[in-house]
Amino acid sequence: MNTQNLEQLKKEISSLYIPYYEITIDFIKNFAEEKNIILTEEEAEYIFKQFQKENTEILLNFNEEISSYKSDEPPILDWTNKFKTTPTLQEVRAYVKKLVDEATKFATLSPDWFIDVRGNRKKREHIINSSKRTIISKSTMHRHNKYIMGLEELINNSIYETSKRNTKPDKKPNIAKYHYFISKVKIGNKIYKIVLHTEQYIGESEEKPQIVHLYDVLEANKKTSGTHQS
Repeated sequence: MNTQNLEQLKKEISSLYIPYYEITIDFIKNFAEEKNIILTEEEAEYIFKQFQKENTEILLNFNEEISSYKSDEPPILDWTNKFKTTPTLQEVRAYVKKLVDEATKFATLSPDWFIDVRGNRKKREHIINSSKRTIISKSTMHRHNKYIMGLEELINNSIYETSKRNTKPDKKPNIAKYHYFISKVKIGNKIYKIVLHTEQYIGESEEKPQIVHLYDVLEANKKTSGTHQS
């Protein structure tokens, strides 16, 4: 086949909108065979390398975009006096259920990204209790309760950081990607970096504006004193 025909075949494969990591030389040859086209190893490799080149350019652009997000910082929310007492588990549970029942969607500081809270009781309990509840201290769990009760402000003042695809589809087959957002909270003289973990379900559109779904709220490992940011 000439180069023009190979490029046309590549274009037809691109129109399938499948992930780049699924496009292999064998996939390309099998796709061609379904159209009664027999490719040589060299021809299939040529198309494969074109996809590799495209994918590299996309990743470079993606990394540049993520770097620009990371150069920005979310505002530091002073929550020193926000909660006179630590919210009880019952209060936290009732608040999360209300968000789910009302299908509340929150805007972030990053354009075109919104976060909602949805799911069954198991999902709600995961948010309420934190996935790290068995290894974090009592004081951290108390702060976690405050983060949950202040979710609206936390999300509204968060920025998009990065995304990754689901690498364990056998365990969570309905999840396509995870998206992460950053917020910062000051309590007393310490500043805590909060990571909002969200999910994108299989089959959901990535057209912006995009809504993703909260499933965990965790402190990053570092915290700082005074005005220095983590």
